[in-house]
Amino acid sequence: MILIGLIGGVLVIVSAVFGVTSALLYGTRFPWWEHSDGRHLFAYMAVIGSVLGLWAGRLIVTGQLTDSGAGGWPWIRLVAFGAVTWVLGWRLLIITQAWRDMRRKRTKEDPR
Repeated sequence: MILIGLIGGVLVIVSAVFGVTSALLYGTRFPWWEHSDGRHLFAYMAVIGSVLGLWAGRLIVTGQLTDSGAGGWPWIRLVAFGAVTWVLGWRLLIITQAWRDMRRKRTKEDPR
């Protein structure tokens, strides 16, 4: 059960890294402030990244990385954060690809 708790804790940390990185990339590489959809998306990503970052930081600082509780909770955390990590990684991939596409488009329009 300790291994399941450890994997769940690591998934919380990886989710936090993906969430914070997605918000930072989107916030620094796209004109999110120009439209309400962009502002909402950036705010959403920033909040998700912040919450996950706080949780991951607490797990690390308090030494509770493997202590995920009793009963079925370690398995629930493992499945839940496996899904969260997958979706945030997917979002990070989408943001990175969109940024590359935007750069290619600008280069074609204005080659200097």
